[in-house]
Amino acid sequence: MLLGGIKVTTYIIQSDILCVKIDSVGAELASIYCKRADKEHLWHGDPAWWQGRAPILFPVVGRMKDGSYSYGGKSYNMPIHGFARSAEFAVASATDSKIVLECSDNADTRKLYPFAFLLQVTFELAANSLSITYRVVNRGDDTMYFSIGSHEAYRCPHEDGESFDDYYLEFADDGDYISETVTAAGLLGGETYDVIKGGRIIPLKHDLFANDALVFKNVPSSRIFLKSRKSGTVLEVDYQDAPNLGIWTMVGAPFICIEPWYGLPDYAEHDGKIENKTDIITLEAFGEFAWTHVITIH
Repeated sequence: MLLGGIKVTTYIIQSDILCVKIDSVGAELASIYCKRADKEHLWHGDPAWWQGRAPILFPVVGRMKDGSYSYGGKSYNMPIHGFARSAEFAVASATDSKIVLECSDNADTRKLYPFAFLLQVTFELAANSLSITYRVVNRGDDTMYFSIGSHEAYRCPHEDGESFDDYYLEFADDGDYISETVTAAGLLGGETYDVIKGGRIIPLKHDLFANDALVFKNVPSSRIFLKSRKSGTVLEVDYQDAPNLGIWTMVGAPFICIEPWYGLPDYAEHDGKIENKTDIITLEAFGEFAWTHVITIH
């Protein structure tokens, strides 16, 4: 398959229960298929709605103010969610149930991002769970600034005869779930509103997303479940230490994105300097960062 002139190779890993496909471009999940139930769980990327399926967000999450930032007195352009989603990843190692894909800086990335880096993504299956580990290495002498996040989109409704409104999200813990506002330009507006007060359930309605995503900063729980009132629990996402969570779909679309983030889109009042970006990760010279999230199919 060709994507933007780049040949896409699709890799397959399997357990007794799951078969997972990953594309070489963007190290993007292409399928999470449950063999026992004969069910596909990942959104299939229909361009009539949204052609993405599970892009990796690096070295930024969301939009940057005016699509750019400054570092060391220079200005750099940066596309929404960064450039990893369109990068070609190579295989570092592989077994039947595990694959490690990686990419690193080159002449093209340095036009957008002046840091030397290695980004490794490990996909590993164990029974009905898929773990995804991001490892970022600063290969340069300078402090490196970055964000990283996931953007998996799941089919919703998942069963025939159900509607989007039959589904809900349930956090593992009760709490106050407060969303940041999102401006028309896709930036954080600096105000907040309550989505859940002292509870854990978000009934899914498309009008929740009329003004873009729900963005939870310092989210009170580290696990979330996608459930149907008719058919029960579909899947669980354990995002462990990730501080922020985005929930998104397009109004009317048959999918829901559950997006754990180390980072945030720019606030509308951001000064443009990457080192001052809210929740930016600071990685010292030759330092490493790693984070794992786990998707479990029920």
